[in-house]
Amino acid sequence: MKLKSLILFGLAALTSATTAHAEGGMFEGALPENWTADVVAAVRYNFYNYNNWQQDGTSNYNWLITYDADVQGKWKVANWRNLIDIDLGQTWTKGLGKRKSADRLFWESMLDFNMTEVLKPYIGNRFETQIMAGYAYSEDENGDEVKKAVSSFMDPAYETQVAGLAYIPNDNFSQRLGFANRMTISKGYGYADVHYDEKVAAGRKDQIKEFRDEPGLESITEFKYNLSDIVTFKTRLWAFCNFEGVEQIDGLWENLLSIMIAPLIEVQVGYDMAYDYDRDEDAQYKTMVLFGLTWRWF
Repeated sequence: MKLKSLILFGLAALTSATTAHAEGGMFEGALPENWTADVVAAVRYNFYNYNNWQQDGTSNYNWLITYDADVQGKWKVANWRNLIDIDLGQTWTKGLGKRKSADRLFWESMLDFNMTEVLKPYIGNRFETQIMAGYAYSEDENGDEVKKAVSSFMDPAYETQVAGLAYIPNDNFSQRLGFANRMTISKGYGYADVHYDEKVAAGRKDQIKEFRDEPGLESITEFKYNLSDIVTFKTRLWAFCNFEGVEQIDGLWENLLSIMIAPLIEVQVGYDMAYDYDRDEDAQYKTMVLFGLTWRWF
């Protein structure tokens, strides 16, 4: 990306963020009184270019765009909550090329029925996938890089329907437990077929399943707390176990600490741990420290 384009992009983002901050949110006051929203967008970009630089250094750049929305409408009979999480990022390093650093498209919609003040039967739907293609990297016998596509948009994708009972004593904590059906969608990389490798080896690609339903139990625990006007912590623990056995448990534990150190400037410290039996039998970990422009929509 040229330097001129970078400068123009930065000025546009800063102008938009400044306007949002000055008004307390880009769309403050646009929602009806029975609706609440916590919507934050962020843009982060780093760029290093070295030319005949005698000290140690490698040219590189990375960018990250995030959009996190929690919108809820409340009525006497029921409450309707929608969560949206979009993360998209990429890193380029000279001599290595481009790699994905973040890629997630997530939408969850829950309808809670107000049976009592704290106990609420609920139904919901969740959709998860990625946006960009994913690759596995290795080397051949000559040391040259081998790039193999292993995923793409809607491959895999996960569609979940759930119904259960929620315990919600306040706006900061909730515990959900319900019956769920988790559908895996995969038309090219075999995530929906547990016998994918065997069928490929036997030349039976026409028999590979593109959809798989997994009925089971699902648990969601959420907690968020404002430590001060500028420091916020939230955590979410999701677990799913199909009816085939406890060894088939999938889980995701997300933690995020956000610190607003100045208007428009935020530091985020996150730690995620995931386990997906279909992808890897070992747990996966992600730690991140992010710093950049952040502006609030609501």
